[in-house]
Amino acid sequence: MFKKILIGIGVVLAAAMIIPFIWIGMGDKPFNDEARALAPGEFAELSDGKLHYVWVEPAPEQANGETVVMLHGLYVPHFMFAQNAEALTGAGYRVLLPDHYGHGFSDRPGGKYNRDFFVGEVSELLNELDLNEPVYLAGQSTGGLIAAQYTAEYPERVKGLMLIVPAGIRMHGEADTFSSKLLRTPAIGDWMWRILARPALREPSPPPCDACGNGPLLGDPYVQADYRGYFPAMLNILRHYPLRDQDEDYRALGVAGVPTIALFGGKDDTVHIDSADVLASIAPGIEIVTIENGDHAMNFRQAELINPVLLGFLGDLTPGLSDVALPISLED
Repeated sequence: MFKKILIGIGVVLAAAMIIPFIWIGMGDKPFNDEARALAPGEFAELSDGKLHYVWVEPAPEQANGETVVMLHGLYVPHFMFAQNAEALTGAGYRVLLPDHYGHGFSDRPGGKYNRDFFVGEVSELLNELDLNEPVYLAGQSTGGLIAAQYTAEYPERVKGLMLIVPAGIRMHGEADTFSSKLLRTPAIGDWMWRILARPALREPSPPPCDACGNGPLLGDPYVQADYRGYFPAMLNILRHYPLRDQDEDYRALGVAGVPTIALFGGKDDTVHIDSADVLASIAPGIEIVTIENGDHAMNFRQAELINPVLLGFLGDLTPGLSDVALPISLED
């Protein structure tokens, strides 16, 4: 009798876990050609699937013949750089904004989303688009880490590198917590992510301080979450792509000798401000800029402050644009 009771309890508990797991996500739309038809840009056929990208073009009379490739971070796709791209095209640059695999309108392939996966993604995309001459490269957060790793591996293909609150150095929060270990555990982690993380990832993130700016995100990051494969892709990244303590990659970047500027925010609650000092010590040739009231989204929340910094850096490297001035003050 007692054994039957235990079995019954086990069945009830299993059902309580399995039914919500199946139910949540049943409304996700298939990611297919019908979904891709809604994309604002074009698609590159790469070895891991179709990668979506958007070109932002300067006016013909302003074009300077230079290309800037901007790599977005985790969760928010290409349009996180909308305000920055507008400023860059206004100065004559042609700007390429891709969606990383798993994001936006790009495919959500299987396999491990690790360092080689993302570095290969960038390399294949540039090859497919015949960007054979060196480009300027920019990256925010996780995209900054990808950009740094790509540049360290292919320094001959990058004229200059702009890192905005780059991940991969020091992050807020503890490493290897009990919950993070559970997330990396098959089955258990998948259940936790599906049940608990989906609602959290749909919550907007307000600025962490009143002085952190109020520039809008010019796009809806939750549209991508309506399609199958998005949430598993995000978990895949968290499991296989380390976002902290990648000092060797940044040390290699310093050795590569590509002109680099790195921007950090004093109010960033994702990338720890200590990253600035660490990066300065392991790659002393990199220019470090600290924005006192900058948060993790300062590239669009304070675009009016960040854009002149980017243009000033590019102006020093682009013939004919060396007169682009930095802002008088980098502090609000």
